[in-house]
Amino acid sequence: MADEATPEVLKPIRVEWIAAAFGLLNGIMMVYVPYEFGTSIFRLIYPYIRLLGLAFMLGSATLLAALLYPAWRSWIGALGRLVFIGALVLYWWGATILSGGITGAVIYPLMIVVMVLESLPRWRHRGLFAEFLAVTALAFGGFILVDPTLLGPSLWEPYREVARPLGVLFLGVGALLALALVRRSRTWARRAVGLMILMFGQLALVTGWRATWTGLALYSVITLGCGLLLYARRVETSTVGWRLFRGVALASVLPILAVGGLASAVAQRAIERELRDKARQAVAAEVAWLEQTATMARFLVLSQSRDPLLRAVLRGGDRQALRARLDLLRLDPSPFEASWVLDGQGQSLLNATEGGVTGDFSHRDYFRHGQDEGQVYLSRPFLSARQRPLVAFSAPVPLEEGRHDIMVAGMSLSRLSRAPTRASRDYHVEIFDRRDGMLLRESERGRMLTRAPILALVEATTLSDPEGFIETSDPDGGRLLVAHAQVPDTPWTVVVTAPLSLAFAPVTRLSALVVFIALGAGAIALWLSRWVGRDVTRRLQALRDGIAALGSLSLEQRIPAQGDDELAEVTLGFNEMAARIEHTQKELREAISSRDQFLSMASHELRTPLTPLKATIELMQRQALLPQEVSAEKQRSTLERLRRQVDRLTRLIGDMLDVSRMQSGRFALRPEPMDLSALAQEVVDRIAHARSERTAPISLDLPEAPLRGTWDEQRLDQLLTNLVENAVRYSPPDTPIQVRLVPEADGVLLEVEDQGIGVPAEGLAHLFEPFFRAQNASEHHAGGLGLGLAICQEIVERHGGRIQARSEGPGKGTRFSVFLPRDTPPAPV
Repeated sequence: MADEATPEVLKPIRVEWIAAAFGLLNGIMMVYVPYEFGTSIFRLIYPYIRLLGLAFMLGSATLLAALLYPAWRSWIGALGRLVFIGALVLYWWGATILSGGITGAVIYPLMIVVMVLESLPRWRHRGLFAEFLAVTALAFGGFILVDPTLLGPSLWEPYREVARPLGVLFLGVGALLALALVRRSRTWARRAVGLMILMFGQLALVTGWRATWTGLALYSVITLGCGLLLYARRVETSTVGWRLFRGVALASVLPILAVGGLASAVAQRAIERELRDKARQAVAAEVAWLEQTATMARFLVLSQSRDPLLRAVLRGGDRQALRARLDLLRLDPSPFEASWVLDGQGQSLLNATEGGVTGDFSHRDYFRHGQDEGQVYLSRPFLSARQRPLVAFSAPVPLEEGRHDIMVAGMSLSRLSRAPTRASRDYHVEIFDRRDGMLLRESERGRMLTRAPILALVEATTLSDPEGFIETSDPDGGRLLVAHAQVPDTPWTVVVTAPLSLAFAPVTRLSALVVFIALGAGAIALWLSRWVGRDVTRRLQALRDGIAALGSLSLEQRIPAQGDDELAEVTLGFNEMAARIEHTQKELREAISSRDQFLSMASHELRTPLTPLKATIELMQRQALLPQEVSAEKQRSTLERLRRQVDRLTRLIGDMLDVSRMQSGRFALRPEPMDLSALAQEVVDRIAHARSERTAPISLDLPEAPLRGTWDEQRLDQLLTNLVENAVRYSPPDTPIQVRLVPEADGVLLEVEDQGIGVPAEGLAHLFEPFFRAQNASEHHAGGLGLGLAICQEIVERHGGRIQARSEGPGKGTRFSVFLPRDTPPAPV
């Protein structure tokens, strides 16, 4: 019974990831260790193996870059896909189809088809790796059941006994996965993929044991992909951590692999040249030694065959003398160990070896071809009558009347084999006769008179050139470099074989070290990038939370700044910005509160004079309707009340206009020479006359000399009036008010001191702020908008002076001190 359907049966892994990983591994092996692809199944692609590996690496790297950066232009991914598929098609045809292995013949075309499907708009955002696995397993199982040998040469031998059960297992697991995908059963799909991990994992182990590196790479990445289907977590690709991870993935591993591949290719080229040079030297040394040996043998045989004494001995039939002459051929440094003479019919006249054998030798080629006058014939290798491997040098010995005998000297192949080789011990040396391929000498195993082993690996016509190099493979698949040369004036060929794996062993170790270093460095870099990414992500999330808090009313939360990097500086800057915003919001709230308070006070203050104005006007209207006339005294009293209220309205409106000018930057001064003492006297007299209800005087202390300077008289009048009016307003009528003008060296000090309600300590710092009124001032019901002192401060500062207030506390009075320089500085432009 199927499980409840879920939106996601398995993780959506794209086949392109698996293909790119396989292509990268395969390309690395082709570039780093190309000679490992020297077996017979790679014979067609081996000449181009490095170029093919480079195509795999470039296509896979480009495809990986496009997968990691999906926002890049689409042609980048298309280019990588095209290069990879082109390389895969060549590999599939040259190394799979022609070799008869069905596993690769199925999986590579299927990989190409699925990659093309995943590039289409309909499938672009969906991974088809699970479907790829199901079809692959079904195809494997079906073909193995039909013909188990279709497993191919690398898998057929180890799976010979269990091939059909393996096919059944593949078929069953593939069907299970396909059914689970159709019915969207997550449980059974995971079970099927778990079984595939075991199946493809053991295929990877077997191919690795069989040194089939491409199969190892393919089945390893498929096994890894199966693991990702089960255990991979969905990656959030929009985070900084992921961006850092993918950047490090490209920047850390690929350049190291590319540089390592280039260095490996250069090193391999150098070793190939060195190997060829050494093989050429080894062949040349062997050829020179054999040529010298053959030349000496020819000279000895030819000189004896032309010796008149030998002819005389043969004519006289003196066997004792003939034996003595034949023994001369076997004296050191002669290469011969046997010598004999045949008559014209091939009968042995005398064999100069101990226990010599006589008889008819007319069937031997050294008799049939050794009758040319003036020539020494080198025979094919043969076993003597005493079962010794020999080659014979023969030449005719002319006698009278056209009759001749044959001088024959036998060179021992055993002695030739025991001679030290001139080649390195790592090289395999063979000497064979081109006429029949018979082996004369083999350095490694010492065999003779068998068919030369090299002829089982290469065609005899390939070795027909005077000298040359070829590459081939031994029966075990190892790649060999074969250097060959013909020994001049002989039918002999010298072959020196060098195994590439042995020659390239240092490069292989170096390449493996480079790959491990690259992968290790990449793994460390990726781990560090994840660690750094988590740290950066955590700090950025804190910043994000802080930014989200900007929309709330409270900005008291601060982000901890960790480290001393740019991100910490950004965090500190954000905290400072948040503090400024918090301060600004606080000021804004205070300003809004002050505005509301000001509007309330302004409406109250404006209504206060308007009410008596309206009442007085109504009174005057009623008096005008009365038949009797209103006395002059009452009219003056009424008009005085009207004047006071109009003055109050004028002052209120003037204060509001001044504040507006201050905020808009249009509060300007018109300084001109004036006497500050006279102005102070005038202001004090005016306020004292207007405030007739006061019983205590407003005292004014002036210096004897006039206080002259360059000031704006109208603004200083406003300043003095505000300060003295404040003192009168917030002081009982029976308390004195003192106004003092004190000349100083660089200016004038003005002080206004009262003994009124005073200012609380917390209100002194805000006393000169617009719309601010101390708490006890509000309770005093003295009226006002809280603008007078702010205007006073603006006037003083525009004159280049300073103003401050001192108070011991509520009920202890207030003293305002103003310092004004003699000359008002010019207004800023």
